[in-house]
Amino acid sequence: MMRVKGKIIAENGTFPFEVLKTGGGVSLRVELSEEPFEYSTDCNCLEPLELLGLLLPAIEEEIGEIKGVFVEEVVEEKRSPLEQLRGVLWGKRFIG
Repeated sequence: MMRVKGKIIAENGTFPFEVLKTGGGVSLRVELSEEPFEYSTDCNCLEPLELLGLLLPAIEEEIGEIKGVFVEEVVEEKRSPLEQLRGVLWGKRFIG
């Protein structure tokens, strides 16, 4: 699992975001003034900041011109050797 938190700075304010990557996929949540912008995909081939980058044009339509994106925190949980071995035995390869 990987969690990335930060802020998007736009002409209309500052908007916190969180991207969460798990074995099941990647999800994004941006706290907007009215209602959060949320998106998720079951493809875990994308890295958290790749997903954010792909969705910046859609987010920009909601909040106005984006001046910058700042990452404040990245938390990555590593798999234990036992979990890695289970993955290999089950035909999945995990690096971490």
